[in-house]
Amino acid sequence: MSNINKKLFKRLHLNHAYGQLIALIFVPITILACVGALLVLSETSNAARAQQRQMAIAIVTRYQLTAEAAIDLLNHYPWQYDQARNALQSMLDEKHLIRAAIIDPQGRNRLSIGFQDQDPWPKIDATADFVGPIAYNKNNVYALTINKYADKPVKLLIELDNQPLEIARYRVMIVLIATGLLTLLLLLLCLNFYSRRWIAPMYEIRMQLQRLNADTLDQHMVINSTGELRLLQRDIANVVKRLHFSFLELKEHTEQTEDDLRRTLDTLEVQNITYRQARDQAISANQSKSVFLANISHELRTPLNSIDGFIHLLLRQGNLSNEQNLYLQTIRKSSAHLLALINDVLDFSKIDAGKLELETAGFDLEEAIFDVMDMLSPLAAQKQIDMAFYYADNVPTQIIGDALRFKQILTNLISNAIKFTPDGEIIVRVRMQHDDLEHCLLHFSVQDSGIGLSGTDRKKLFESFSQGDASVTRQFGGTGLGLAISKQLVHLMQGQIGFEDNQERAPTEKGSTFWFTAMFAVDEEIEIIHPQFKQMQVVSYLAHPATANILRHYLENYQVQHVETSSILDLFSQLKQFANCDDNTWLIVDHSGDGEALLKEIRQRYQGNIAVYGYQMSLNADMLHEYRARPLYQPLSRSALIQLLGNEAFLDQEQYEEFNGQGLHVLAVDDHLPNLIVLEALLGELNVTTSKVLSGQEALELIQQRIEQGLPAFDMVFMDIQMPVMSGVDTTRAIRSLESTLENHKRLPIIALTAHALADEKQKLLQVGMDDYVTKPIQMEQIIQILTHWTSANFKHTQSVDKSVLIEALDPHILDWQQSLQLAANKEDLALDLLKMLVDSFTAELNEMQQLIEMEDFPQLEHVLHRLYGATRYVGVPHLQVTSAAFEQFVSGLRKERRKADASFIEETLQHFDELQTAIQQVELAAAHILKQHNF
Repeated sequence: MSNINKKLFKRLHLNHAYGQLIALIFVPITILACVGALLVLSETSNAARAQQRQMAIAIVTRYQLTAEAAIDLLNHYPWQYDQARNALQSMLDEKHLIRAAIIDPQGRNRLSIGFQDQDPWPKIDATADFVGPIAYNKNNVYALTINKYADKPVKLLIELDNQPLEIARYRVMIVLIATGLLTLLLLLLCLNFYSRRWIAPMYEIRMQLQRLNADTLDQHMVINSTGELRLLQRDIANVVKRLHFSFLELKEHTEQTEDDLRRTLDTLEVQNITYRQARDQAISANQSKSVFLANISHELRTPLNSIDGFIHLLLRQGNLSNEQNLYLQTIRKSSAHLLALINDVLDFSKIDAGKLELETAGFDLEEAIFDVMDMLSPLAAQKQIDMAFYYADNVPTQIIGDALRFKQILTNLISNAIKFTPDGEIIVRVRMQHDDLEHCLLHFSVQDSGIGLSGTDRKKLFESFSQGDASVTRQFGGTGLGLAISKQLVHLMQGQIGFEDNQERAPTEKGSTFWFTAMFAVDEEIEIIHPQFKQMQVVSYLAHPATANILRHYLENYQVQHVETSSILDLFSQLKQFANCDDNTWLIVDHSGDGEALLKEIRQRYQGNIAVYGYQMSLNADMLHEYRARPLYQPLSRSALIQLLGNEAFLDQEQYEEFNGQGLHVLAVDDHLPNLIVLEALLGELNVTTSKVLSGQEALELIQQRIEQGLPAFDMVFMDIQMPVMSGVDTTRAIRSLESTLENHKRLPIIALTAHALADEKQKLLQVGMDDYVTKPIQMEQIIQILTHWTSANFKHTQSVDKSVLIEALDPHILDWQQSLQLAANKEDLALDLLKMLVDSFTAELNEMQQLIEMEDFPQLEHVLHRLYGATRYVGVPHLQVTSAAFEQFVSGLRKERRKADASFIEETLQHFDELQTAIQQVELAAAHILKQHNF
C-alpha cells in the first residue's frame, strides 16, 4: 500500500472497526441510492415530457380545422383579422396553454393569441409535419403543419407552460430524500446494535490486554461477552494463565543461570589474575631481554670499537710486512663479521619489538642494486662465480623508499647465494609486477646454481635461528637470522618473499631462486631517457651467456651497431674488417683464461678501443695500461657501459676531501680506556687536540674548571652513554644545566658515542640535550662528518629560544613539524632541507602560475599545480596541500569535463589562485621561524 493510501486510511479512521463498518455499509448504499435517485428523476422527467407532448398533439389536432378556417379567412379577407383571431381564442381555455400562433413558411406571424402574443417564436423546421418540444423562454413550443396541400402551407404553434413539470420533479426529489433519511436512520440503528454486540466487547478485550504485564498475569480476567467473542475472551484468559506459569518457570531458570554465571565469572576472574601475572612476567621478561640486548650490544661493540680502531691505526702505517698486513686484514674481517652477527641479532630484536621503522627517501634503484653486487663481487670472484642482473625497461630508476633496508634484504639474498654456490652463476632480476598511479610493486629474484634445498629443509628457511640443514651452519657459518629478518623487512615494505627450486622449473638446471616483492612510491615526473650512440660500433665476446644477453639488450636500446661473436676464433675473424677503425669503435672481451695473451693477440689485429670485462680484483691494472685497455667491471652496469661508450674519464676510486682539524679541541668521555686511545689517535690524524676523561663526573669537573679559569671552552664533546657513577645522559643534563647559569655562553656540541643500536635510542638522546648520535665502532668518515658539521663557522645555537616551545606554538594546520619529521624518517636535517626547498620554490611557482592564467594555458597550469602538490606531500603543510589539491582538481575539470574556459571559470580560477597565495604566505611565515632557529 502506498504512503498516500496509508495517510488517507489513517485520516478517515479506516483502520478501526467502526470506520471499516461505515465504509463497507454506507459507501455502497450511498452509491446505490444516488444511482437510483438519478434513474428515478430521469424516468419521471421523461414521462412528464412525454405526457406534455401527447397533450400538445391533442390540442393542435383539435384546433387544426379551426386554424385552417381562420387562415383561409385571412387569405381571402385580410380585414377580417379580429374575426379570425376570435375563432382561435377558445384555445386559451386549454390547460397550461400560454399562447398560440399561425406562422407562414417565411417565419412571419400571420395570427397569434395569448399572453405576449407579439413576442417572436423560435425558428421551426418547415419540412416536418409535427415539431416539438422546443425549449424557449423556459417553456416548450410545439408546431403542426396545416393547409398541408395548399400552395403555401403554414404551421400552428403553441407554447405550453413547464411549471407543472418542475413541480412534479420537486415532488419526486422530496420523496427520495425522505426515503434516504429513513434508510439512514435504519442503518444507524443497525450500527448501534452491531457496536454493542461486537465492537464494544473487542475494545474491552483490548483494554484488558493492554493492562497486562509481568506482575498482573495472575489476575482474573472478567468475561462479559457473548457468542464467539465470549469463547475468544476465554481462550485469551487461558493463554494468559499459561504465560504466567511459563514466566514463573523462566524466572526460576534465570535465577539459576545467574548463579551459574556468577560462579563462572568468579572462576574467570581468578584465571584473569593468573593471566595478568603471566603477562606481567612476559612483559618483564621482554624488558629484560631488551635491556640485555642493549647491554650485550654495548659490551660487544665496546671492545670491537677498540679492535677496529687499533687495526685501522696499524693499517695506516706504511712499515708493515705483507704477512703482518695479511694478519691485520684477517683480524679486521673477523671483527666485521662479528659486528654483522651482532647487527642481525639487534635487527631481529627491533623487528620483534615493533621498533623498526622504514625511512622514506628517493634513491636510484639500479644504482642501489649495483652497489650491493659490486660490494659482494670480491666474494664471487674468489669462487669464480659469474654475476649479472637484468633490469626491465619498464622499471623506474628513481623510486622512494628505504634504500638501506632494501640493500640489507638484497645483500642477504646475494651473500647467501654466493655462500651456497660452489661454482656457476648468480643472476639478479628486477621486473614490474604491478604499476599504480603513484606506487609500483616490484619483483626481485636472485637465482643461483648452488647446492639447492630439499623439500623438508624449505619449511625452516624463514624461521629464526635456523638454516636449511644443521650441517650448513658448520660448513658455511651464519646465525640463521638473515632470511627471518629479510622476511620481516619485506612485510614492512608491503611485499612477500619466497623460494623456488630451479629443478622444478627445468630438470637440467640446479640451484635455487629466492624472490621477494616490495612496494615503492614513484616520482611520476622523472622519465627514463636512454642515451643514443647511433654512430658507435661494438664488437663483443663474453663467455657468460646471461651477461652477453644483457649487453645485447642495452646496446639495442642505445641504437649501437653491435657485432656479437661466439668464440675467440670468431672474434679474430671479425677483427679483420675493423683493422682501420676510429674512436667510435669498441671491442669488449671477456677476461677468461690468459688475459695477457688474449690482449696481445688482439693488438696484433686491432688498434682501436678495447674494454676488458671481469671482476675488479681479477683485472691487472698494469696489464690494462700496457695494452691500452679500459676495465669494464663485473657485474655489468648500465652507467659503466654509458661511461665507456661516451669515452668519459675513468676514476679508480672516490677521492675524499681532506679534513684539517688544526686548532680544534675535543673532549672525549669514555670509561673504556682503549676506546679513548683509539679516538685520540683517530682525531690526532686529523690534527685535532683531544682531552680524555674516564667518567662523566671528571668531564663535568674539567668543564667547570676551564670556565672558572677563563679558558676557552671545548669545541665538541664525544660522550659515552653507559658509564658507572654518572651516565652520559646525566652528564649531558648537568652540562646543559651549567650552561643555563652562564651568560653569553655558546652551546657546547655534545655527540653521543654509544654502542646501543635500538630504534628509538637517537630520539631519546636528542631529547635530553645531545646534538648528534654516532654508533660504535666509529669510523674515520663518521668523525670527519661530525667535525665538519658541528665545528664549522656556520654552527651557531641560540640558547635563549627553546625549539620545542616554538614548534608547539606553530599552527599544525599551516606547518606540522612533527609530520615533516615523520615524512623525513625522523631526520631533522632532511626535513629542514625539504622545507627550505619547498619555500624557495614558491616565488617561481607563483610567477609561472600567474603567467599561465593570463595566457589561459590551463593544461600547463594543471601540470604546475600537480608539481606543487607533489612537493607538499613531503613536508607537513596540511592546509597548503589541501588548497593546491583542490586547485588542481578544479583546473583538471576543464579537461575531464571538456568545458570551455569562459569568464566564470577564469573568475573562479583567480579565486583559487588568491587562496593558494594566502596559504603559501602562511607557510612562508611559519617556515621562517623554524629555519631561523635551525640556522638555515
